Amino acid sequence: MAKKTKNSVADAVYAKKAVKKENPFATATAATSKKLNPFEVHMNKEKFQILGRTCKHDKGLPGVSRAKAIKKRKETLGQEFLRKDKTNKFKDRRIGKYLTGDQLNEEVMAARFVADKMERMKQNKHSRFNLNDDEVLTHRGQTLEEIEQFRDDRSDDDAEEDDKLDAAFTEAAHFGGDESAAAKDRKSAIEEMIAEQKKRKVEIAKEKDELYDLTEKLDSNYKDLISLVGKMSKNEMKKQEPDDYDRLTRELIFEPRGVVSDKLISEEDMAKKEKERLERLENERLRRMKAEGEEDDEEDNNKPKHRSADDLDDGYFANGVEEEDGTLVYTMDGQLGTNLNHDEDESGEEEEDDDDEDEEGVEEEDDDDDEEEGDDLDDLKVTDSEGEDSEVDNEVKSDKPKKDTKPKETTKKVNVQRTDLPFTIEMPKNYPEFVKLLNEYKLQDQPIIVERLIKCNHPKLEGVNREKVVKLFAFLLQLINEKFSDAGADDIREHFQFLSLIMPHLFDLIHLNTERMSNILLDVIKEKYSEFKKNSKQYPSLEVLIYFKIVSNLCSTSDFRHPVATPCYIFMQHILSKARVKSRQDIAMGLFLVSLCLEYGNISKRFLPAAFNFLTGLIFLCIPKRPVEIIKVVPPFQSQGPLNRLLAIATDSKEYKDIKEEPLNAEDLVTQLISNDFKVRSLNQTLQLIQDATTLVSEHVGSNFLVAPIFEMLDKLDVTPYPPYIKENYEKTKTLLETVVNKPLTKLVPPEKKPKALRLLEPRIETVYDDKRRPKLTKEKEEKVKLVHKIKRETKGAIREIRRDTEFLQKIRIQQQLQSDKERREKVKRIYAEASLQQGELNALEREKKKKKKF
Repeated sequence: MAKKTKNSVADAVYAKKAVKKENPFATATAATSKKLNPFEVHMNKEKFQILGRTCKHDKGLPGVSRAKAIKKRKETLGQEFLRKDKTNKFKDRRIGKYLTGDQLNEEVMAARFVADKMERMKQNKHSRFNLNDDEVLTHRGQTLEEIEQFRDDRSDDDAEEDDKLDAAFTEAAHFGGDESAAAKDRKSAIEEMIAEQKKRKVEIAKEKDELYDLTEKLDSNYKDLISLVGKMSKNEMKKQEPDDYDRLTRELIFEPRGVVSDKLISEEDMAKKEKERLERLENERLRRMKAEGEEDDEEDNNKPKHRSADDLDDGYFANGVEEEDGTLVYTMDGQLGTNLNHDEDESGEEEEDDDDEDEEGVEEEDDDDDEEEGDDLDDLKVTDSEGEDSEVDNEVKSDKPKKDTKPKETTKKVNVQRTDLPFTIEMPKNYPEFVKLLNEYKLQDQPIIVERLIKCNHPKLEGVNREKVVKLFAFLLQLINEKFSDAGADDIREHFQFLSLIMPHLFDLIHLNTERMSNILLDVIKEKYSEFKKNSKQYPSLEVLIYFKIVSNLCSTSDFRHPVATPCYIFMQHILSKARVKSRQDIAMGLFLVSLCLEYGNISKRFLPAAFNFLTGLIFLCIPKRPVEIIKVVPPFQSQGPLNRLLAIATDSKEYKDIKEEPLNAEDLVTQLISNDFKVRSLNQTLQLIQDATTLVSEHVGSNFLVAPIFEMLDKLDVTPYPPYIKENYEKTKTLLETVVNKPLTKLVPPEKKPKALRLLEPRIETVYDDKRRPKLTKEKEEKVKLVHKIKRETKGAIREIRRDTEFLQKIRIQQQLQSDKERREKVKRIYAEASLQQGELNALEREKKKKKKF
């Protein structure tokens, strides 16, 4: 055995003493474990302990939460602070940036191109309106100019590719590289070079010709092969019969699709189209009216012809046509005058004859028109006053001198009415021009003239036309006023026919500018009312009633209050209650007003008491009364006097029974004398109006009080001498009135009150949210208080977080400032150290210099 040494014994002893122990760090808990560090835990004390409540915030970890908050701020707010005022980040804003190469199509590329072009236009504003597009278009990276067109122009001036000198010749000629050619002189070398260039060009041309011939030959062979290939393919391929699916597919493909309809046209476009249409028709009418070549002849004739001072007018009558100028010459009678006077004198009688013939032709046309329309009206004639006015206007407008004509001849002249209707008409400047324009045409054509005036001057075409249509409306009202103010029994029917024809155009006009034209119409009504107030016991003229009729057609009479209809309603009430009945015209006007009152209140079921009083008064006028007998009647009718028997008929007369049933005529409105047939017709019309008025007010409470006076007056009327139809209407009217009078009245009873419902008491359940003693609030107020408290709490939290963010940013700024100061101090120290070393070296050099000087 080996001898044990001292060292080995010691090692064995130490090995026995060593005891195997477990690693103490193996069971140690990690720092990130959930076990709380008692030094970091903060205990929150409560003032009061409440039984049954678990406090969630009795312990806290302020250090951990603070570290988490700082870490979160570094990741969010800190990064934003570091990136502040820095633009070193690339953002891909391309269109379709997430698409691969296969997905990029022409639409995406076009969108990119348009976006790029718009961006350049925004940057360069001057090129926005530049019509010369300087952009260079490319295709697959090459401009269109660079792309080879592959055209064989076969030109002799083509530039050769190898025109330049090659490298071998340059080296030999310029740098002496060719020893064999050193003995040659320069002239021979250049000649050889030229010969080689010509030879090479000939070879290239020959190759091109051969290539061209081969290409032509190949093309011809290919054309021959095409027909063979086509025949073989037709023979090999057999047509398959299409099945149902293929047939349906083809039908769907070739099925006609829906066509886009025209867009809706606005009022402005419609007005413009209508004006253009009328202008086109007017130009065509003028073109048709003139023969071919007449315009050129007129232009040649209108050109001024040169006449010398020595011209003796030898060829004055050579052409058989005299020049229409104002040259002073002697006429055939030996009198001094002009050519114009001479022409007028010669053609005076012919014009009169033509005028007479034209008048007869116009009357025949009017007769034909009247027969076709079925009207019983007389032919349109020009009155003496109109003829005189037109003659005066013609004399004023004509500047040519005329001979004195006889008064008999002037009375026979009548204005010839035009039959050609222009399509475009300018708006007359004043009222006389407007009247003259309408008088040039027949009565049936005058509404067409007004319609075309409206279309040619529509407000949608120009802003100025708004005033023109207002002026046209005023002209028409003035024309109606003149027609009906001086109307007679001869022309009253024509005036009413004109009113019926012109009414649709008045309706169109008032809707173009409702406010202005309503004010014009209201001003006319006010003016007529002021004239009526001066003599309220007399009926107004006929045009006032016509204005009432116009208002009923143009305005809404069913409104509770209307700016135009309501004043007219009151005006009619005053006329019926104040104006006295003295003649046939007054009775006809009163019946006309009553019919208008019923028309005004047809929809709204309103009525005028004066209308019922007027109907009662007419029945009173029909009752034959003895001189001593007095029947009570309400004004404006008089119970005594000669006017209380205007419509009375004696009970023993038999001449009235053969009168046929006819309505009131237009002539009754302008006739003063009361005839026998008018008495019958007026009574018949009165009975019909009583029936209509009774039907209108039958639904009203207290209608029997309105109808009772009429019923009492009808009882006193004896209908024995009247025709049978009067008796029938009398019985119908009396039966209807009796029904309304005997209608029982409903007693006034207060409205029934609904019984009060019992109060339903529900259990009041209040939710107690906490134990604090607060005043009792409703649920809404409680919610509001909670929201206010929550807002305050969140506001405090937001302010606290803002304060902490500001503190965090301030710390970052201080750290950056300290870091920059530290770097600056280090740089300053380094500069001072380098400067001190440099100064030490300089001092050492100076000392050495001093030592050398000493020695």
